[in-house]
Amino acid sequence: MRDQLSYFTLAIGILLLSIVLCVPMVTAEEKLMGKTVNINTATAEELTQVPMITPELAQAIVTYREDVGAFQLIEELILVEGFDQKLFLRVQPFFLIECVSGECTD
Repeated sequence: MRDQLSYFTLAIGILLLSIVLCVPMVTAEEKLMGKTVNINTATAEELTQVPMITPELAQAIVTYREDVGAFQLIEELILVEGFDQKLFLRVQPFFLIECVSGECTD
């Protein structure tokens, strides 16, 4: 009986821990669900509202934009230091491109 109680307590503890660890990730994505961030005008702070975008990565996006100019395609994020294909696929739905004062013209 004592072993069953210990097993039950351990199982409940693991369940509670997994719930606590998953809640922040879901909350961050829900926060932006249905919303997008304009990659050509967003500040570093606004970019960090996107799940998985750290302050360092947000600053790298802003620096790239300042050095190279406005993003023409979302796929250009792959060229930003710190981005890889896996991260790009996860964050792509949260970004959009709107040109700023003719910067995206052909």
